Amino acid sequence: MNHIAEIEKITKLVSLFKRAPYQRNHIYESDAEILNLGLEKDIALTSDILCEELEWKLISNPYIIGWINVVSSLSDLAAVAAEPLGTLIGLSQPNTTSNDFSSQFWQGTRDALELHGTHLLGGDTNVSSSFLVSCTAIGQRATSMKLSRKGTRDGDLLYITGPVGMGVATGFANFVIKNHSQELANKIESSFKPKARLKEAQVISRYASTCIDTSDALLAAIDFLCAINGAQPELELNPSHFHPVSQQIAAQLKVPLILFASIHLGDFELLFTVPHEKKDAFEADMKSNGFTYMNIGRINNSLKQMQINQNSIDLSPIRNLLADIKDPAFYLQSQQTWALSLSKDLIS
Repeated sequence: MNHIAEIEKITKLVSLFKRAPYQRNHIYESDAEILNLGLEKDIALTSDILCEELEWKLISNPYIIGWINVVSSLSDLAAVAAEPLGTLIGLSQPNTTSNDFSSQFWQGTRDALELHGTHLLGGDTNVSSSFLVSCTAIGQRATSMKLSRKGTRDGDLLYITGPVGMGVATGFANFVIKNHSQELANKIESSFKPKARLKEAQVISRYASTCIDTSDALLAAIDFLCAINGAQPELELNPSHFHPVSQQIAAQLKVPLILFASIHLGDFELLFTVPHEKKDAFEADMKSNGFTYMNIGRINNSLKQMQINQNSIDLSPIRNLLADIKDPAFYLQSQQTWALSLSKDLIS
């Protein structure tokens, strides 16, 4: 297994606790925890905290903060094909937070919940020195459902539900572009309203061998999925796999497009694998439901490391950057150094 700091950290932490007898999946195996309580359906639970996004001011619009806080957890439910029952919101903020800021945060929260057809069930509010938010999502799914991160096989096809890079584009807007044009940066961020792929997941679950969301960036999701399955990815990426705004920013800032798949500010698309023999049925089902999908490669266990467009890619220089680096400028510089070491025609 690749040296992924998050896996080692969680393994050590979980070893301190007794495993619940009704928990279906083992450690790392799913984006949301699945509980079999002997009911008609299993219960799915997940919880997320917005950290670097707020600390590094990669997201600053309070409406978007509220929106992303909800979607981050609902996307985890989507990755296990669970239907949401509701959410719990945690909010801790300074006494100096303006009423307008708070109002916009709650408006973004409300709009995201309404779009996804779910509810606010409760939560907690408190006072702190900085603005901190979290979301716990509760869902349910059929007891026969098996969708998780574990189970991919050699030859499985790799898909995503839509183009990636808009999350990173928002980060670039607030970290770089705002220094030249606050208006443009605001426009980019205000358009960052990703959707949890809850409906698509119901179709995907009928065919996929594994699934994970891309909240930590596309390459990190692929790396994690392959690590726990002992697999190697062979990717075929082109500009159409990236959000148009990310393509525009990459050209404007003259940075490699691969950064919009590697920087840890994801888009909440689903990344999943489908056995080759189910390809035609899967794609026909998605088309009949009007859902988008993109084939980005396959699992090829004859490889020794990840390949992108026939180029071997070493992720070790960037794999654990978030665990090792606490300065956003240094993090971005390290990502760029890695990207520039790759082929200039990697994605064209």
